[in-house]
Amino acid sequence: MFLMPQESVLPTKEQVYKILEYLPYFEDKENGFFEFFPNREIKPSIIHRPYYTYSSVVSDFIKCLEDHKFLVAPYDHKCVRKYFSLLKGELDFSDLNMLDIRNIFSFVLNAEYFCEGQIARAIDKDIFRKMLQRLNEIIEEIQISSD
Repeated sequence: MFLMPQESVLPTKEQVYKILEYLPYFEDKENGFFEFFPNREIKPSIIHRPYYTYSSVVSDFIKCLEDHKFLVAPYDHKCVRKYFSLLKGELDFSDLNMLDIRNIFSFVLNAEYFCEGQIARAIDKDIFRKMLQRLNEIIEEIQISSD
């Protein structure tokens, strides 16, 4: 039997609202989302590689995505092209649907394991904020149409 991604298991409105609680945090540019530690030579020939540490709120947000069934496993690899188009400014966020957003978050979090700093890059490029804003629009559209 061929298993499809968990796209058919949609998060509930309550789960989406929990995720949207982080929107004001990502909208505030004054927040310290992460800290970057560059290469550092400790002794000759002993170098600490560069790495990122994320704020407790960013870490909580990532856990919230996981806890509230927002991530898709396995994610649709076509979303990778959309993500890089978003980074380059070639794609409008209003073109994203909920599944696109879920796939892109899933890709970014998975990419962090293989290439440290992908979450920081997405935050720096405003991807997290814009996707949360789009998610908020989608939820409002759903609510209006269900009334």
